[in-house]
Amino acid sequence: MFSDLERRIGLALYEGEKTPEELAEELKEDIRDVLDALKKLIKLKIVVKEGYPPKYRLADNIREALEPKDFEPVEGIQVYAVIEAQAVDEALTKKALEKLLRKLKKEPGIHIISAEISKIERDEEGGTYTGYIEAKLSFEAFEPLMRFMFHYGPSVIEVLGPEKIVLDVADLHRALLEAATMINGYVHYITRLMTKKELEEFNRKLVRDMFK
Repeated sequence: MFSDLERRIGLALYEGEKTPEELAEELKEDIRDVLDALKKLIKLKIVVKEGYPPKYRLADNIREALEPKDFEPVEGIQVYAVIEAQAVDEALTKKALEKLLRKLKKEPGIHIISAEISKIERDEEGGTYTGYIEAKLSFEAFEPLMRFMFHYGPSVIEVLGPEKIVLDVADLHRALLEAATMINGYVHYITRLMTKKELEEFNRKLVRDMFK
């Protein structure tokens, strides 16, 4: 699975060889993100780097085997999501949201249909600044959707389509493994913060709740 940025780079290079600067300008992306994506595509032998100053193109066997439509997003699970960020400074809040959006563009199996960063608002009571990303996303499978839920923690999520979803065993296995890994990580982190007495009381409460 490719990230949204990797897919768009592939489509841009189908038209011909380009420099990283040309790609960054055409795709309206940070040059550092473009270079990171190119490194991955070179490692996968999809893109070739040539000449000086360096230009990038699709590998011959890839270009012969693919058509532009092959770089289009896979039609999958479409959702509307809101991801919030909060900080004590307006600039820090905006920077955090921009970083989240850049990271989201690199996620394999996730395609951005649209995404917009809101105006940063100040909470007069708490003295903090809040903003959010409003996005429509397409997920190639259930596993990247689960990963998105755990890693980005959207405050709002709405499934736009399709009406029915069919999961194969491999996709379900990967999704459950992702969930188990994240939950275990949270549990280990929380238990490290608790005292022995708090942990014993927490375990007793869990047992009581199980046998209610």
